[in-house]
Amino acid sequence: MSARPLLWGPKKVPVPYVAAWSAETVSVAGALTVRPGGAGLAYRDEVPGDRDRHGVLWARMSRSPGQGRPDFRKLHSHRQRRAMLGLLCQVCGGTADRTARGWLFALPRPDPERRSPGWPEGALSTKPPLCRPCAALAVRHCPHLADPVAIRVRKPRVWGVFGGLVTPAPDGRLTSASGDGHLPYGHRAAPWFLASQLVLELTRCTEENFGTGSVRP
Repeated sequence: MSARPLLWGPKKVPVPYVAAWSAETVSVAGALTVRPGGAGLAYRDEVPGDRDRHGVLWARMSRSPGQGRPDFRKLHSHRQRRAMLGLLCQVCGGTADRTARGWLFALPRPDPERRSPGWPEGALSTKPPLCRPCAALAVRHCPHLADPVAIRVRKPRVWGVFGGLVTPAPDGRLTSASGDGHLPYGHRAAPWFLASQLVLELTRCTEENFGTGSVRP
């Protein structure tokens, strides 16, 4: 299914489907509490959609795409998760490109000194795949893809979540740990984790040239 990204500003800059807008706000302050029996986090007025199928609690975020200004550095939690689970294009929200070698992903080229052995095999990603037309848009407009690597992924696997720990302090108040990070599903800290993005593990990968579609040796 083809789709078109939202455009913003006088220059009609394409805004990724997964990007958050200034009118979309996170609303968790004051809504969080501890589950009965002290078994982890909960919302005071929790509904089934607040948790994923692994039981992890997700940050609530309002939905107003196209309203206000786009924040290209911030992902909207609901649209990001929807795109990851459905393997939708992160830019237009349509079906991502897939060949016999797998779905098309774009990753920033790692520092050679920090590149893990076998990269990109096993790399963790919070960015959904792309369709071919939007891959060209992303490379042209996204500052985080100044030197991108095109990856074909046969087996993108749901790995876990990205977000932060929220735990009770001695006085009973909930406090957030400094800094966000990745957490695999099944981790013992999952009951106290507030997720904001889904994480995929990229397996059975091959590198590809953006321009020609040929796979590098």
